[in-house]
Amino acid sequence: MSERHIEMFWRCSSCNHRNLGRYMVCQGCKNAKDGSEQYEMPEDTASAVTVTDEALLRMATAGPNWRCAYCESDQRALDGGCKHCGASAVEGSIPAEPTRPTPDEKKGAKSNRRLGCYILFIIAFFGCCCPMWMSSGKKGTAPATAATTEPERTRTLQVKEVSWEHTVSVERYRLVDDEGFEEDRPEGALLVKAQGKRHHHDDQVLAGYTTVRYTERVQRGFTTETYRAKEACGEDCTTTPKKCSEQCTSNRNGFATCKTTCTGGDRSCTTRYCSVTKTRKEPRYVDEQRSRQEPRYRSVPRQATWYTWKEWRWMHDRDVKANGTTLEARWPTDAELRPAKALRKGEKERNARDARYSVVFHGDDQPAITYTPETLEEFQRFAPGSTHTLQQEQGKVSVVPQTPPAQATP
Repeated sequence: MSERHIEMFWRCSSCNHRNLGRYMVCQGCKNAKDGSEQYEMPEDTASAVTVTDEALLRMATAGPNWRCAYCESDQRALDGGCKHCGASAVEGSIPAEPTRPTPDEKKGAKSNRRLGCYILFIIAFFGCCCPMWMSSGKKGTAPATAATTEPERTRTLQVKEVSWEHTVSVERYRLVDDEGFEEDRPEGALLVKAQGKRHHHDDQVLAGYTTVRYTERVQRGFTTETYRAKEACGEDCTTTPKKCSEQCTSNRNGFATCKTTCTGGDRSCTTRYCSVTKTRKEPRYVDEQRSRQEPRYRSVPRQATWYTWKEWRWMHDRDVKANGTTLEARWPTDAELRPAKALRKGEKERNARDARYSVVFHGDDQPAITYTPETLEEFQRFAPGSTHTLQQEQGKVSVVPQTPPAQATP
């Protein structure tokens, strides 16, 4: 971007003489330039002469002119006082020429005023209508975005059947018989007896070698080949046309600053390729007959001593169950858990408990629903004949907890 200064002109309102921007007094009638006489740009700024004189450049770059508040004549920024009436620049200066908006600035200001009118209209419209929408929203249904996720189905049903089953699984620590090879025998085995030899495993024993013949592909020399290939052999370049534009802006002191902006002129190149003939060596392969010795094995059975023994081990012995169809549930009694025969010396028992509860609901023409409480306390809340609210979501049934009635304060 380059920059230069050109000289503007102004026309005398008294004698209509055209004066260069450097003059503050009309060269025709000798009247001082006043506020009604504006600086004008040359008709063709591109052909205007560039200011190179040092004195004129000081005028061009000194800043905007100022206007005398007493005689209203224009004075330069370099002047310390009014050359027409002698007033001081400090106490009697006002801007000589207000900045005039360019056509683009006028257009932007007009668009901003139009946008401001649209915004005021929208604010006024919504200010009047929003209360009506809010009030109508209270009477109607809630918006879709405010809706909460509801269960698939909610039903109020009556308890028709209840059932429960308590199971006690009993294990007994007893002496049991077992057998196996030596590596299978536990450390605490009792009454260990050898029972002779039995087949334990098979060993693979080397029985000789077998000659295997095969074909292998091996390299034998090279073959020269000719082929065509593309190689870089230069560049093809183009240059985009260069375009320059100049824009001049008034300095408000009889001169203007012109800035030139240029685009284009870039050089771009692409590689050019040429076809050339080349040679290369490719390996040549041949098939050769070869042989190798592979081992041959035979299976040989091996035997080991078989043992019998006794060992103490926890074994499942029996399940004792208690069930019913009322809310009164119980576990099997000690008498029911007592073994049929007395325990032998060293034997002992342990047990594990499992509870299962079931509640069947009926109420409408739909199929019955079975609910499984997790604890006895929950099971005893479903008295036969009582009603409860059930929810079904993704195939799972749950009971909505009942809210106790609020107690009246005295």
